[in-house]
Amino acid sequence: MNTPTRASEAAEPRRVPPLPPEASPGRRWRFRRNLVIYLAHRRNGLSQRFLADVFDLPRSRIAEIIKEFAAYDTLDDHASPADSAA
Repeated sequence: MNTPTRASEAAEPRRVPPLPPEASPGRRWRFRRNLVIYLAHRRNGLSQRFLADVFDLPRSRIAEIIKEFAAYDTLDDHASPADSAA
């Protein structure tokens, strides 16, 4: 049986942001809110200022959320079909 070591686990980037299964309802709600914020900005192009107004958060917090989720994003790892058509 080939089990990964801590060193090999550390070398591989994490693809899913951490949310433990025993997370409280409030923590799950914040995680989902933050994911919506990230996707709205990254994939739909909504501005950070607009998202800050919609979610009633400071713009600095929106920037932190986007930065946090960007570490897990795989969009930059793969070229989209539109990129290869050019």
